[in-house]
Parts: sequence; C-alpha cells; structure tokens
Amino acid sequence: MRFFRFSVLFAAATVVVLAFTPPVTAEEALVRGGWLSGTLRLIRTHHPNGTQMQAYQIVSAPRQMPASDDFCVNPDAKASTFHLFTKTKSDRVQLSRLLGKKLRVRVWEMFCSQTAWHVGDVAVNKWSWQ
Repeated sequence: MRFFRFSVLFAAATVVVLAFTPPVTAEEALVRGGWLSGTLRLIRTHHPNGTQMQAYQIVSAPRQMPASDDFCVNPDAKASTFHLFTKTKSDRVQLSRLLGKKLRVRVWEMFCSQTAWHVGDVAVNKWSWQ
C-alpha cells in the first residue's frame, strides 16, 4: 500500500514539474556582446595563394546570425564554426593552452565568412574570453 501511494505521489509530482518546465526553443541569434561556447580547435591549412594558415576555431551548437549581416548568403542558415582572429602573440599563446577544451567567449565583432582567409562559418574579429 505504501509503495502504491508513493508511486502515485511521485507520478503526480513529475507531471507538475513537466507542466511548468518551459519548452525548449531554438537558439537565439548571436549578437554583439553575446556569449559563445564550444570546443576550441586549431585548423592548419593553406590559402589558395600558398600561404600557410593557422586558425583557432570554436565549434558550437548551431547559432542564428543577425539579420543585419549583409555577407550571410542564406539568413536562415545557422553557423556552428566560429573563426577567432588572433591579433597578438599573447592571444595565440592563451588559446594554444586551451585546445580541445570547452571555452566560452564574448563576441564583440563578427561577420559571415567572406574570403578563403576565413576558416569557419563566421569570422569573429573582436572577442574576449572567460
């Protein structure tokens, strides 16, 4: 009898919790000052002109790009690879220590990839990390 009563109470509590849980929604658009998290990796490749390239890239869950970006060919497409520009040696040293780890960065300036120099769906030219 106790087990039956406990089972009924547990089932009722589960229904109440599920009823008040907000539904899972699509990922919101990535905006200036927004957070981006994912696994950091280093891409080594060559530009079509023969120059060797090393690019740090975050792979994350697909994110919607802002509608104001003129370089996005398909505004409905979602980006999942983000090329982090490293402008200083200290940026490269810091990121090299975090390769393969989950990283969270705040995105300040970004745009959809435009040239072969941009490795990923989105180029992030100004960012800070946590």
